[in-house]
Amino acid sequence: MSFSVSILATGSELLDGRVVDTNSNFVARELSELGLKLRRVLTVDDDMSELVGGLSRLSEVSSIIITSGGLGPTSDDLTRDAVASFAGVGLFECPVALKHVEEFFAKRGRALDETNRRQAVMPVGSRIITNERGSAPGFITQGENGAIVCSLSGVPREFQQMFRSSVLPLIKQQCGDVPLIHRATFKLLGVPESSLAKVIEALKLPEDVVVSYRAAFPEVHLVLKSARADLTEFVDQARTALGRGNTYTEDPEIPFVGALQSALELKQLTIATAESCTGGMAAELLTRTPGSSRIFRGSVVAYHNDVKEQQLGVLASTLAQHGAVSAETVREMAQGVRDLLKSDIGVAISGVAGPDGGSDAKPVGTFFVGVSSPHGSFEQRCLYSNERQNVRVYASYVALDLVRRHVLGLPLPAGYPIWLAA
Repeated sequence: MSFSVSILATGSELLDGRVVDTNSNFVARELSELGLKLRRVLTVDDDMSELVGGLSRLSEVSSIIITSGGLGPTSDDLTRDAVASFAGVGLFECPVALKHVEEFFAKRGRALDETNRRQAVMPVGSRIITNERGSAPGFITQGENGAIVCSLSGVPREFQQMFRSSVLPLIKQQCGDVPLIHRATFKLLGVPESSLAKVIEALKLPEDVVVSYRAAFPEVHLVLKSARADLTEFVDQARTALGRGNTYTEDPEIPFVGALQSALELKQLTIATAESCTGGMAAELLTRTPGSSRIFRGSVVAYHNDVKEQQLGVLASTLAQHGAVSAETVREMAQGVRDLLKSDIGVAISGVAGPDGGSDAKPVGTFFVGVSSPHGSFEQRCLYSNERQNVRVYASYVALDLVRRHVLGLPLPAGYPIWLAA
């Protein structure tokens, strides 16, 4: 049997739709970086026979089995028992694991009871996997038939840390000579996936340069993959075809707001938001990344016209003549929030998110963005016909992207924000 990795995801919450299995997706992406694919993903209920049977079936085709979940202190956390049964061994209380659990509770001012002490129990002969983000350590156990079982917490942030610190090195050690896959990533905003595909297909890249797309609304991520040692020629072709500024980053680890934050820090600029239809979403985006206090001054959610007037200084005549959803109103909102919060840049959003409130002149999905800065001010009208929540999210991203482009001196492509490079 060639080297392969499979996942046994446990929990009734995965089967009844309460929780989405993001851990398997995470492992699949991590393995792809090594040129590997997941062999199987099996989801089972919190039931001993299901768990042991799942381990047995996966062991027939897998070198390494990763279990996700079932390491907690409650009666339905059965992973440790199932792995012990599968490996034909008993259970023991690991002193190192017990110390971790004790310290975890002590730091939070909580007493360790016998129920939580169960989290230090693991199959005999197992090696502990440290959980730096949670209470339950994991463990690595050798099965009777040679398959290695790596049992991790099901909580995504804990699972990811445990996988990267302990399981990924083991996979690299065990997988042998797997060809190294080289990658180039382009993260974009405001282009439909189908349009992006047309642009890239027109380049007629070699067959051994694999192109993949990932829609992450309202973004699309483009990845070029190949065993070739040098992708420079094809990366340059893609970069040119995509156009200047439409890719907000080529670093797969940097989120959209991280790219904007870097641009603002580079120019030593601060920003404040004035939001109507988005209800503070742009501000929430801006505060997702560490260090956002260096660039973000604050926000005014001016949903009612009275707030636009009283807090942001929008003229009553402007609202009466042009309406709340207008270029004139967002112009005054952006300037008003900039003055009020003493920021270098003010960005304002006002729109018709729906499902009601549209008109022939301003249908549902219409929104205006205003940007005010020391280097000038401008307004942009956009239309994105979709469900209310999607309109609000889209408007928030577009507003911040307009700031990014303004700060970096990037031009707006024709048809922005739905640009077509083909």
